[in-house]
Amino acid sequence: MRTLLFTLVSLCVLTVAAQVPQRMSFQAVMRDASGNLLTDAPVGLRLSIVQGSGDGVPVYVETHQATTNANGLVTAELGGGTAVEGTMEGIQWADGPFFLRTESDPLGGTAYSIDGSRELLSVPYALHAGNNQAGPAGPPGPPGAAGAPGCDMVRAGNMVVVYTDSQAYGFYQSGGSSGLNAGNWATTILEGTVKGAVASEKTIVVYTDNHAYGFNQSESSTGPNAGNWKVTTLEGEVIDAVSNVNQVVVYTSTHAYGFYQSEMSNNLNVGNWAVTSLAGTPIGAASSRHQIVVYTTSNAYGLYQSSSSGGLNAGNWAVTSISGTPQGALPSR
Repeated sequence: MRTLLFTLVSLCVLTVAAQVPQRMSFQAVMRDASGNLLTDAPVGLRLSIVQGSGDGVPVYVETHQATTNANGLVTAELGGGTAVEGTMEGIQWADGPFFLRTESDPLGGTAYSIDGSRELLSVPYALHAGNNQAGPAGPPGPPGAAGAPGCDMVRAGNMVVVYTDSQAYGFYQSGGSSGLNAGNWATTILEGTVKGAVASEKTIVVYTDNHAYGFNQSESSTGPNAGNWKVTTLEGEVIDAVSNVNQVVVYTSTHAYGFYQSEMSNNLNVGNWAVTSLAGTPIGAASSRHQIVVYTTSNAYGLYQSSSSGGLNAGNWAVTSISGTPQGALPSR
């Protein structure tokens, strides 16, 4: 007997050739009956979308042959397996609710047993739009009241990063008393295999399988200074990255790395990394406007910056232990 711990069910939002891809990303942590992770092990999966209830009628069924990683994590694309019954294109998402039923065989075969089912709480809107036609336009309504004046941008992004498989090139403008100076490039060599890049409103991070490179500009009374790269070494297997207004977090199977800028007299300082070790198996991350949380099977880790009269202070991690099976994370708006 074994159990399947849900970790992520999310909609793929890539659009190809003006068509909505009929796929959703699925990840799960596999454990045996004693709670031990099934690491680097072959698993057979049968994924079913059922209508009405968790034990309702399947409208689509597919199978996968997959292998867990060193953390017991198995990854699949719902819609990309071997179809057994129905099609993803044929699902009428408006006729929900729909549930995802998961079955597994830890030996990599087809001796499936039911591990559980969860409701797809958010209708996959992109898929819904993909198999439904727009209705006729209604008559125009009366004009609404005038809206509030738009917000002024306090600090607009002033940088662009181009990156290859071996280097990252940051383009920026410094400033003087008379305004912005000529554009300049700041270049850094990338070590390892590039995994991706993510940006906040003030920083840009490019990360590989063993390093993360943060690009930023500090400020003085006359404006933005030269662009700079700040690198940190990553430990563990890279999982994902997330950002908010002022921070970027890259997290691995063992650590979380937060890139941020503190402030002095309301001017940005040089970017820095704040690192914390993770206990448990990482499940996911969520960001609000000023905080980022990474959560595992046993703990939740929050990156934050306090503030003073001079502005934002250094970034810090605050940790709390959690009990039960994590179901997700939701930031405030």
